[in-house]
Amino acid sequence: MSLLLRAYTRTLLFLNSVGTVWIFLLMLVIVTDVIGRTAFTHPLPGVPELVSLSIVAIVFLQLPHALRSGRITRVETFTDWLAVHAPRFGAALQGVYSLLGAALFIGLFAALEPLFVRAWTSNDYVGVEGYITYPVWPVRLFMLIGCVGGAIQYLLFALDDFGQAAGHAPLGVAEKTKDVV
Repeated sequence: MSLLLRAYTRTLLFLNSVGTVWIFLLMLVIVTDVIGRTAFTHPLPGVPELVSLSIVAIVFLQLPHALRSGRITRVETFTDWLAVHAPRFGAALQGVYSLLGAALFIGLFAALEPLFVRAWTSNDYVGVEGYITYPVWPVRLFMLIGCVGGAIQYLLFALDDFGQAAGHAPLGVAEKTKDVV
């Protein structure tokens, strides 16, 4: 595996780990809010806003790694059949699917980039001014980072797929996972 591919893989693992730690901390905040709400009739301020922002950020932080490790739900009945009966054609078709996935993330990036710029320049926030507010721009930034990671991963998939369609060995751009039943 090349140095650049290893650095990319480590970056995805880091982003996924950040998302996992974020989930843990968010759970602590939610539990503290519930205890404060029920035991002391004093909830933590801004928890619903924090949770809504966090869910979006966590999804986009973990999406590229989930994609790379094969944890995204998909129906493979047809492509599995093609892999057995016409492996090169199946790999080429999978390459087209991968290019479409990259195009989706690139389009999403293009749509989200102006939203990030607006949130950054106008200091957009959620919450109640004077009570508690959270800036929106970090979440938009994490969304952009997730889009870049997803687009790169799909482009790596496409490179691998088209290489296999041409008769080359797999590049190892996806982690092999076992199906859990």
